[in-house]
Order: sequence, then C-alpha cells, then structure tokens
Amino acid sequence: MSKTAQQKDSKKRRKMSWKEKLGITALIIGALALVVVMALHIKVIPAELTREDGSTYQGHISLMEKFRGWKPFVDLNGELDSKEYSDADASQAGNDATGKFDDGLDLDQIREGQFSVLFLGTDESRSNTDVMMIAMFDIAKNEINILQIPRDSFVPQYTSFEAGKINSVYTMGDKNKTQVQRIVDCIEETFCIPIDRYVTTSCTDIVDIVDLIGGVPINMPYTIEYEPGKTIYAGEQVLSGQQAEWMVRFRHAYNEGDIGRMKAQRLFMAAAMERVCDIGTIELMGYVDKIVKQKLMGSDLSMDEISKLSDFATTIGMDKITMHMLPGEGYNYYPPQPSQYPWYSVWSIHKGPTVNLVNAYFRPYFAKVDDLPLIDELVEEGSYVSTLYDDDSVDFQKIEDGGTFNGR
Repeated sequence: MSKTAQQKDSKKRRKMSWKEKLGITALIIGALALVVVMALHIKVIPAELTREDGSTYQGHISLMEKFRGWKPFVDLNGELDSKEYSDADASQAGNDATGKFDDGLDLDQIREGQFSVLFLGTDESRSNTDVMMIAMFDIAKNEINILQIPRDSFVPQYTSFEAGKINSVYTMGDKNKTQVQRIVDCIEETFCIPIDRYVTTSCTDIVDIVDLIGGVPINMPYTIEYEPGKTIYAGEQVLSGQQAEWMVRFRHAYNEGDIGRMKAQRLFMAAAMERVCDIGTIELMGYVDKIVKQKLMGSDLSMDEISKLSDFATTIGMDKITMHMLPGEGYNYYPPQPSQYPWYSVWSIHKGPTVNLVNAYFRPYFAKVDDLPLIDELVEEGSYVSTLYDDDSVDFQKIEDGGTFNGR
C-alpha cells in the first residue's frame, strides 16, 4: 500500500473525540427514551371503557394509563358503589368555549369543581371510626375545606348500637354493605355531601406513617401527659410516630372531652400538612410502596388522583385550608330500652347551622338544599343550650400561628 493510501485509511479510522462520543450517546439514549415513551402509550391492554353518556364498551388502554389508574390501597376496603346523583348544578363560572364547566383538573369526579375525600381513623380493633373528616378539594376556588365529624354524632337510623353514635356505623351498620360503604351512605344521605373517594387507617398505624415521613415538626402550645411516662412537652419539637398517636388520642384532661381532642387534632393536621408540603410530590410517591406492603392505609384513590391532589394541596397556601366543626352540642341521651347503660353522651347535630355550612363549603357546585331531613335533633332549634360550634372554622395558617386553642 502506498504512503498516500495509508494516510487516507488512517484518516478514515481516526478515533472520535469525547465530545463526539457524548453526542452520539445522547442521540442513542434519546432515541431509546422516545421508543420507551411510545411503547408506554400504545393502547394494547384490554379494558372496559366508559363513554361520555355513561355507557361502557370494551377497548384498550396503554401501560401509562394503567399505571395512572392503579389503586394500590384498594384491596383493604374495596371500591365504593357507583351512584346516580340527580342534584341540580349550581350557577357556575369558568365555562369553556363549549359552555361546559371545567375546573381545570382532569379527575373522575361526581361534580366538576369539587372532589371530596372521606378520611376515617379506626381504633385499635378497627371496629369504630373514632376520627372522621371530609376533605373537600374546591378545585375551582383553589382551596380545601375540611369537616370534622364528632364520633358521638347522633345518627340512630344507621346503626344498631343503642346509643346511635356515628362511630359505630362502620361495624354495626347495614350488614348488606361493606364497612366503608355503610359510613359513606350515612354521610351522603344525612348531610347531602357526595363522597368521591375514601381513605382509612388505624390510629395505631399513624405511628408507622409518621415515622416513615421522618416525624412531624410542631410547636406544642401546652404539655400533655397521655399516660404516666408518656409526655409531650410544650415547645418546638419533632413528633415521633408514637408521640403523634398520643396527641391525636389524648382527651381526658380537656374540659371539652372529645371536642377538645378534635381541636388538638387540628393542630396536628396543620403541622402534618406543612410537613407533607415540604416533602413534595415526587418524594411522597416514594413512600407508597412501603405503605402498601405494610397495609397502613386503605383507599380507592388511584395513583393519578393521589398525584394530582397532592400537587393541588401543596401549591395552595395554608390560609386556603380551613377546618370546620360539625355544628351541634353535647347531650345525655337515654335509650328507650337500654341494655348496657341508662344514658350515653352524644353529639346532637344542629340542623339549621349544618345546612348553611354544607351549602357554603361542601356542595358549592350543587343547587342549595333547604333542609337535611335525616338529621335527628335531640335538642331542637330554639332550645339550643350552646351555639359555640355553630360557626367554628379556622384556617391552617391561624392554627400554625398559635392561639386558636390552648388545650384546655
């Protein structure tokens, strides 16, 4: 081979520079990523789909759609029954060009504009729901309203327990329904608040969940002694899971008993929300696998819904999250034919104030209700002994700033 030919061949086989290699590698990775993304969006998985008119048909979805629709916590308590809601729409702003109202968040919801999640905290035996809250995500107004329901609320038509307390509906309600469906039906029918999804957990599981997220920073305004040797002192600190359980369950030293405990739970909720906002959605999603494996939570929320609601909650201000107490007062109820105790301490719901609260914050995109006929008032309007909780609302920012409750 001639010298000129060798030089030409050498030029052809010249080694690529690191920049050239990096560029080609990036192109290959980009091409592979594009192929993967395309594969994830190919509709190859058979599934039952729903048309706009509500009818179903057999079709196909992609792997990405299947992941978004995955409900990792549903096995514990199952799905809620699907229902027809005939309540008329309220007058709505924000209609799109077609005249159809759109809240901007693509969720499978009962009514556009709002999405309500029922949170239930059971006792150690998982038989009574001692913590009950409805979180209404008002997507159109960019706020969240939370309704605290006292566990002693009087709903005698929904439970076989002679005291008629709502916390017994979960176990002693309609035996033809699942436990979660019993309490959902009770709430929807009594208060006319449609429930889109639910979340359940045991009060003892709070220990593991709080430890999983690294504790909850809080500024305790007072000292509580849950039991001898189990004390949470006043001041700034990070609550462990065990301490969190003490705080949400402690009540014996409060003048208001269970209502005092519910106020303390507001403080914990505000602190926990602040902690979750600090974590962020991506890291929060990383905890899902551990929660599923340990069965710390039951829910019919999908991964897509969890992600969207988490993003929504973490982008609004703490002053846009407000907690409300179900209006009512304590009452000593004497069952007609008592089998255990001559009387029980229950929460007599105030109907009129509850109607106003529900219309204003928990069904804003439905036509207003004039009455809630299934509320059984033990103390009728005009004879109320206390109206202290008929307008009891506070936002998380005020709770965080302190001064809303001194523990006594």
